[in-house]
Amino acid sequence: MKKLFLIVLLAVSLISGATAAPYYDAGSQMFSINVGPTIPFFTYNGKDNQTLFWPGLNEPGKLENTNEYVGGIGSISYQVFLNEYWALGGELGYQFNYVAGTDIFASVPINLKVSYYPVQTGVFDLPISLAAGLNYISFKDNSKLTFSAKLEIGGMFYFNDEWGLGAIAGLNFIPEIYLTEDRKIYSGIEAYIPITVSVAYRH
Repeated sequence: MKKLFLIVLLAVSLISGATAAPYYDAGSQMFSINVGPTIPFFTYNGKDNQTLFWPGLNEPGKLENTNEYVGGIGSISYQVFLNEYWALGGELGYQFNYVAGTDIFASVPINLKVSYYPVQTGVFDLPISLAAGLNYISFKDNSKLTFSAKLEIGGMFYFNDEWGLGAIAGLNFIPEIYLTEDRKIYSGIEAYIPITVSVAYRH
């Protein structure tokens, strides 16, 4: 009963804080470091016109899957608030996933990142972010410069005016596009679900 009371009290506090005046203003800055696992969601293979999901999500009886395994992701980002709710900045990251158990698919994204803060109490933030930009991907002896896009939502708790800790989940799309006629059939899309712990510094 005591735990339920504390949960209700926390929820009421967050909702009450969300209706208060915005915590941030134009010129506020946010620096964050994020690290955690990344789960392969699906792979679209243009050659076979086939979409394969991670094991457990395919149709019953099908053995096909993405042949990818859970990997890791890390990033650093810096943003400046344009007004009370919107922040704009950049993000540099690194992601890897094991393929067929031994080989590694790696990507290094350099993104432009925009975030919206509909809930901000000073103690708790709920950021919703969209990041997009160039992405250097490599697998075995092959590499390619492509682009990627990522949608994220998270929750951040702040211990004081500067430092906070939270969790962020997202959906990351990495297309591999070929424009020449002889390579078009090899175009495809990789999608991942990153789940990260985030440490943030604001001022």
